[in-house]
This record gives sequence, structure tokens and C-alpha cells, in this order.
Amino acid sequence: KTSPVPSLDDCDLSELDLSDLNFLGISMNKANLTKAILNRANLSKVSMNKTNLQEVNLTDANLSEADLTDASCCRANLEDANFEESILNGADLTEAQLERANLRKCKLVGATLIKSNLNEVTCGLADFSRVDLTDAKAQGADFNRVKLSGANFTDADFSDSRLSMAVFFEATFKGTNFNRAQFKGSKLVKSMFTDACLTRADLTGADLSDATLKGTNLLRAKLGGALLRRTHLTDSNLQEADLNIADLTHAQLKMVELDGANLGRVKLNNASMQKAQLTKANISKGKLSGVDLSGADLSGSNMRGTDLTGAKLIGVDLSRADLIEAVLENAQIKNSFLTGADISSANLKNSDLEESDLSGAKLTKAQLLQANLKGANLHRADLEHANFSQAKLPQANLNGAKMADANFSKADLSDADLKGADTTDTDFSSAKGYKA
Repeated sequence: KTSPVPSLDDCDLSELDLSDLNFLGISMNKANLTKAILNRANLSKVSMNKTNLQEVNLTDANLSEADLTDASCCRANLEDANFEESILNGADLTEAQLERANLRKCKLVGATLIKSNLNEVTCGLADFSRVDLTDAKAQGADFNRVKLSGANFTDADFSDSRLSMAVFFEATFKGTNFNRAQFKGSKLVKSMFTDACLTRADLTGADLSDATLKGTNLLRAKLGGALLRRTHLTDSNLQEADLNIADLTHAQLKMVELDGANLGRVKLNNASMQKAQLTKANISKGKLSGVDLSGADLSGSNMRGTDLTGAKLIGVDLSRADLIEAVLENAQIKNSFLTGADISSANLKNSDLEESDLSGAKLTKAQLLQANLKGANLHRADLEHANFSQAKLPQANLNGAKMADANFSKADLSDADLKGADTTDTDFSSAKGYKA
């Protein structure tokens, strides 16, 4: 016959020293172990449903495959304890000390870990769904492949932690510190990172679609290949961040700081980037059709070969920017600054550059067919071999411009200033307002 499982259910074992004892497989449901000492004890496969473990000392104890469902472990010392494959669903671990504990493959669904110490814990493949980690410390912790959907990380410190391939659907990260944390391949869809710190965090390939990162610090973060579709990044700091090949389609990036960031081959189609800071950013070969960059600072940026079809660039600073072979067809670039910019071989067909400053800009071989440059400043600009056919240039300043071999056929040059311009072999056929 099978021997009955020894039972300590409902027993009062509070404040007892039970160190080094073997409780393998014993039932201790609803027992009172308040302030008990169980250092190095073997509690493998024990049942502790609703057991009171407040302020218990379980340092280096073995609780593998134990069932602590709804147990109260407030202020418990669980340092170096082994909880592998144990069940702690609904357990209260408020202010518990779990430093270096083994929580691999544990189930902590709905558990409370407020102000707990999880520094250097190992939690691979565990289920932390809907866990409350408010004010918790998990520096250098291993959360690779952990389920954290619906978890609350408010004001928690996860600096230097590893969270690769973890799942964070609809998690909350308000004020969380993820400095230098690793999120490679993690899923953070619809998560909230408001005012969180992710400086130098590795989010390579992570899915942050529909997530909220308003005011988040992502200084020098790695987001290469990350999915950020419809993500809210307003007021966030992404200076010197790596967003190479990232997908930010329809993302909200108003007033975001992207100075010196790498946005090579990025997707920003229809994104909102009003008043964004992108000085010296690399956006080469990016896809930004329909993007709204009104009031943004893109001075000194690299936008070579970038697709800005239909983009809104009103009042933008593009001074000294590299726009070689960029596509700006149907773009709105009114009242913008392009002084000293290199726009050679760019496509600006039907674009609106009214009242923009292109003084000293290089537009050799650029296509400006039917473009609107009314009142634009092209003083000393290089327009050689450019196509301004049917373009509108009334009251434009072309003083000292290089216009050799350019095409201004059927263009409107009414009241334009061409003093000192080099018009060698320039085509002015049927141009309005031009006086040879």
C-alpha cells in the first residue's frame, strides 16, 4: 500500500529553527511558519497552499516543484533558494528577498512582488503573467523567455537584466529603469513605458507595436529591426540610438530627440514627427512617405536616397543635409531652410518649396518639374543640369546662381532676380517673365 503523505496542515511552526530538515513531499497547507528558520531545508514537492511564510528564513532551501499557491511570503528571506518548477500563483512576496534565487519554469501568475529583491535571479521560462513588480529590484536578473504579459513594472529597477525572447503583452513600465537591459526578440505589444529608462537597452528585433513609450529615455538603445508600428514615442530621448531597418510606420514621434541616431533603411511611412530633433541623424535609404516632420530639425542629417514622397516638411531645418537622390515628389517644404544642402539628383516633382531658403544649396541634376518655388531664395545655389520645367519661381532670388545647362522651359520667372546668375546654355524657352 502507498504510505499516506505526512501532514502538517494548519500546524503552528512559527519561530522554530527547522534548518537542514527534510520535508520532502509533506503537506503544510495553511500552516503558520511566521519567522521560522528553514535554512538549507529540503521542501521539494511540499504543498503550502495559503501557508503563512511571513518573515520566514529559507536561505539556500530547496523548494523545487513545491506548491505555494496563495502563500503569504511577505518580507521572507529566500536568497539562493531553489524554486525550480514550483507554483507560486497568487503568492504575496511583498518585500521578499529573492537575490540569486532559482525561479526557472516557475508559475507566479498574479503574484505580488512589490518592493521585492530579485537581483541576479534566474527565471528562464517562468510565467510572471499579471505579476505586480512595483518598486522591485531585479538588477542583473535573467528573465529570458519569461511570460510577463500584463505585469506591472512601475518604478522597478531592471538595469543590466536579460529579457530576451520574453513576452510582455500589455505590460506597464511607468518609470522603470531598464538601463543596459537586453530585450532581443521580445514581444512588448501594447505595453506602457511612460517615463521609463532604457538607456543602452538592447531591443534588437523586439515587437513594440502599439506600445506607449512617452517620455522614455532610450539613449543609445539598440532597436535594429524592431517593430514599432503605431508606437507612441512622444518626448522620448533616442539620441544616438540604433534604429536600423526598424519599422515605425504610423508611429507618434512628436518632439522626439533623435540627434545622431542611426535610422538607415527605417520605415517611417505616415509617422508623426513634428518638431523632432534629428541633427546629424542617418536616415539614408529610409521610407518616409507621408511622414509629418513639420518644424523638425534635420540639419546635417544624411537622407541620401530616402523616400519622402508626399512628406510634410513645413518649417523644417534641412541646412547642410545630404539629400542626394532623395525622393521628395509632392512633398510640402514651405518656409524651410535648406541652406548648403546637397539635393543633387533628387526628385522634387510637384513639390512645394514656397518661401524656402535654398541659398548655397546644390541641386545639380535635380528634378523640379512643376515645383512651386515662389519667393524661394536660391542665392548662389548650384542648379546646373537641373530640370525646372513648368516650375513656379515668381519673386524667387536666383542672384548668383549657377544655372548652366538647366531647363527652365515654360517656368514662371515673373519678378525673379537673376542678377549675376550663370545662364550658359540654360533653356528658357516659353518661360514666363524671363528677359534675356
